[in-house]
Amino acid sequence: FDLRNWWALFILIPAFGAFTSAVVLWQQSGRFTEGVRGSIGSGLMTLTIAVMFLLNLNWGIWWPLMVIVFGFTLLLSGFPTPGSREAERPLSRRLYRPWLGWTGLGAMVLGAGFLSANLGYFNPALLTLNWWAVPILIPALGGVLTALRLLFSGEGFGWASISNLVTTAVFAVVGLVAISGISWSLLTPIIIIAVGLVLLLGAFRR
Repeated sequence: FDLRNWWALFILIPAFGAFTSAVVLWQQSGRFTEGVRGSIGSGLMTLTIAVMFLLNLNWGIWWPLMVIVFGFTLLLSGFPTPGSREAERPLSRRLYRPWLGWTGLGAMVLGAGFLSANLGYFNPALLTLNWWAVPILIPALGGVLTALRLLFSGEGFGWASISNLVTTAVFAVVGLVAISGISWSLLTPIIIIAVGLVLLLGAFRR
């Protein structure tokens, strides 16, 4: 056994330090707080870098691991802790939470696709050439579901719903343009039209 990148062991020190901080914060609060999630996320990122160096993995092949771990970190922060003050706030005042979660899920799918192709297991390009655009539609789907949650929660079709749908329209248009392979020069006018329709819908929401 030849540990060539022995110096990467020192990278494990801040990783374990982050996990220790997460445990301490959990014991102090008794909940899965923002601090706990942040410590776990930073620990996972650092641990991934250390393991890649220690195992001498080819970064040209295994780099999608960083995308997957980063996406998991976002997914981890994409929901409020049950029983916390944030969970009791109206959804319209914490819209960034579901967007973080759905964006993280999209990043994980994107990283998994690249990693699968790099390892030779399965090339998503066999399904569609611009397969990498599919993960862009995942946050768009999340935006639609969030909008439905806003409507059924009794908060009505307010500006929170409108801003959420505008963001959803941007993600959806970018993803659909990329998948269809049409000219990117059409992206800006299509986004303007989509945003305009959402705003027009909001103007007549009553």
